[in-house]
Amino acid sequence: METIKIALDWTPNTIHSGLLLALHEDRYREANLGVELISPEIDNYTRTPARRLAAGEVDFAIAPSESVIAYQTSRNHQPLVAVASILQRDTSAIVTLASSGIERPAQLDGKVYASYDARFEDAIVRAMVRNDGGEGTFKPVIIERLGIWDMLKKGEADATWVFMPWEGVQAERRGIKLNVFQMEDFGIPYGYTPLILAHEKSLQSRKPTYRKFINITAEAYQAAIGNPGETAHFFASSTQLNDFKDTAFIEASLNSLKSAQLNERGQWGQMEKDVWQAFIDWLIAQELLGSSVRDRIDQLFTNTLLPA
Repeated sequence: METIKIALDWTPNTIHSGLLLALHEDRYREANLGVELISPEIDNYTRTPARRLAAGEVDFAIAPSESVIAYQTSRNHQPLVAVASILQRDTSAIVTLASSGIERPAQLDGKVYASYDARFEDAIVRAMVRNDGGEGTFKPVIIERLGIWDMLKKGEADATWVFMPWEGVQAERRGIKLNVFQMEDFGIPYGYTPLILAHEKSLQSRKPTYRKFINITAEAYQAAIGNPGETAHFFASSTQLNDFKDTAFIEASLNSLKSAQLNERGQWGQMEKDVWQAFIDWLIAQELLGSSVRDRIDQLFTNTLLPA
């Protein structure tokens, strides 16, 4: 049996529904693949998924497009490649508690922003504030990543970046009202996120195995998307994950994700060059990247592992 390790971007949640479904329905095992999902809980997110991938510790990592761009343009170049996009459009947002009175990004000036310390993160939030008429003078505070959402709920930070189909649905079900600021509404063509990444060297040496893994994963995502209610009940009965025991919450989260998971042709995972191009052009315009990266866009992603 061949082994595949994949580093998750967060503790298991509905973003990972296809991976979890394929694992617990034994779809991987039936294809002679032994798949291990590595949660960032194991070291309290000391090492990011992309860092684990770059170090050769895992076969795949879940990460945003910024990770691909950052590693491919860093001094210590690492050819991380996006091989599937879990979502076709961005479902993340900068949020504040409605009770804070911060109703627009411009009002974040002078406020505390709980940051994940990603390479482009603070610059993206700063651009959002400026595009809304502010100065971009918020105060980024870096804390343990797994505690950021709790920091906002406790009022220890004024804003942070969340996935609306998970934390957003959690907040709604708990009666926590949020003000939501999405990138596209403030002139930022944010790229694909999250993605499944591989390392170019391993991709070439294990391509048949990697293609098998991605094809099974794609089929499982399609199954989860097609029947959120059945999937939620299956997770509740077959996993030991506490968050997945609340079937109503999981079903609501899966339904929230549903419209963002397939392209207009009903395909999961496919990526388009113009989406990468728009985000990279924006990063270049913000002087966050050099213009030479435009010539390397085709090296950042591939659809060759996905079902035809």
